[in-house]
Amino acid sequence: MTATRGRGILEVPGISLGHAGQLTPERLTGVTVLLPPAGSSVSVDVRGGGPATHETDVLSPLAHAYGADALVLTGGSAIGLRSIAGVSQVLAEAGRGFPAPGLTDAVVPIVPGAAIYDLGRGGQPAPPTITDGADAARAALAEVGPAEVGLGGVGTPDRDAGAAGPAAPVDVRGSLGVGCGARAGRQTLRSSLGSVSVSVPGGYTVAALVVANPFGTIGTESGALWAGPLLDEFGLDLPPLPGLPVPDPAPTASATNTTLAIVATDACLDTAQTACLAAGGHPGIARAVRPSHTLADGDTAFALATGDLPLPDDPAEAGAALIALTAAAADAITLAIVDAVVSASPLDESWGQPPTLADIAPDFAAAFSAIP
Repeated sequence: MTATRGRGILEVPGISLGHAGQLTPERLTGVTVLLPPAGSSVSVDVRGGGPATHETDVLSPLAHAYGADALVLTGGSAIGLRSIAGVSQVLAEAGRGFPAPGLTDAVVPIVPGAAIYDLGRGGQPAPPTITDGADAARAALAEVGPAEVGLGGVGTPDRDAGAAGPAAPVDVRGSLGVGCGARAGRQTLRSSLGSVSVSVPGGYTVAALVVANPFGTIGTESGALWAGPLLDEFGLDLPPLPGLPVPDPAPTASATNTTLAIVATDACLDTAQTACLAAGGHPGIARAVRPSHTLADGDTAFALATGDLPLPDDPAEAGAALIALTAAAADAITLAIVDAVVSASPLDESWGQPPTLADIAPDFAAAFSAIP
């Protein structure tokens, strides 16, 4: 397997992203909206003791196998989930949603989402709003080919129509959208959005989009990264890290966290298999962050399978392929968490924010950022 940064989760064809929010001294928060291709299988796995989620039960393999019209990652903890109303409104206006039975030209968008805790990190507790959600949804729709708008979760999308993409590719990492106010390691480092794709034998791609906002640290005060063994396994020869910040052993304000991930693949999976992909991604958080899945985290992994490439017909070969896909999901999430911390925007000292990894370890950050 090989790992690339590149276009991150957008390496899986048919996916579009949109971001909205603020990166200002007064307000550090935002929303990221992902639109899966029509007909995608979508599922979720929620762990940790403090989740803030919306409509996740509908993604259970036991629920109606419709999928989702959008997935939302937002700041603002449970209050920030109100931004999903703006996403739903914009999608309904675009005709993207579940056809409302008995009604003509009416749809009900299915929009699961989850939130990180970033309240007050710009000074005031100003969580994302309905307007922020609507803006992010419009930005995501702007990336979708005309043939896909309005199809909702039914029908077959025209892959070629959406393949050309925008004139200026949308960003998949850094301090934008939900990543504006993210922090890591009990608030000792700024973090952000990260995204990495992994190629899997059989021609499949597995990619992860992560907002890393964990209670746990990404490494030690001696400079060792918990993800170090995986970086070595992928042959990523990176400069050594200096000592990372040592967190306060009992900071009350640090119990405000959560890492969120969306894993996507171009494989054809049913809802149960997609649920396995989501569950298989969670070890990737545990390999990059210590401790992970704590009572102070609401760690949640969404997964989607666009269905472009079928699994092998032979049951044994199909099982082996699914194992490889779930293993790659964990790898992609681990690497995307490192990417999220590396990609955070340095801010002026007057903003009163923690340092970034680029501030502390510029050589490491530059080398990681140079990965194709």
